[in-house]
Amino acid sequence: MMKKQNILTVIIVIAVIALIGIIGYVAYEEITNRNKVETEPTPQVEEKQEEDKTTEEPIEEKEPEEEYVGEEEKETQKEENTQISKDEKAIQLAKQTYGEDDTVTFSIEEKKDNIYYIAVKSNATVISWYEVNTDDWTISEFY
Repeated sequence: MMKKQNILTVIIVIAVIALIGIIGYVAYEEITNRNKVETEPTPQVEEKQEEDKTTEEPIEEKEPEEEYVGEEEKETQKEENTQISKDEKAIQLAKQTYGEDDTVTFSIEEKKDNIYYIAVKSNATVISWYEVNTDDWTISEFY
């Protein structure tokens, strides 16, 4: 039993020594390769002295190019602008008629030609209706 233990100890010692040798060899190769790279002369590049450019070239500012807008797009934009202003005007007229009250909201619920139906809501409940004629800008309470 003692013999087996001694043989096992010798094998372990040899394995540790071999492992240390392999690690040392790899480290040595790495260090020598690194030293070779560092000691190789680097090619000298002649630095050209550039003239000092103190004069600045003027920067040309480009004017924004106007996008082409076709006739259909112009008509659509005009209709949208007119529609928005009509909507806003109708709601403003309803607000003036109803009176100043921050607890209510105004919304256009329906449009029939030039007649807008505006709902006055409080807590999502309609409390009053207005009918606005956008041709002559008249308003009446709708029941």
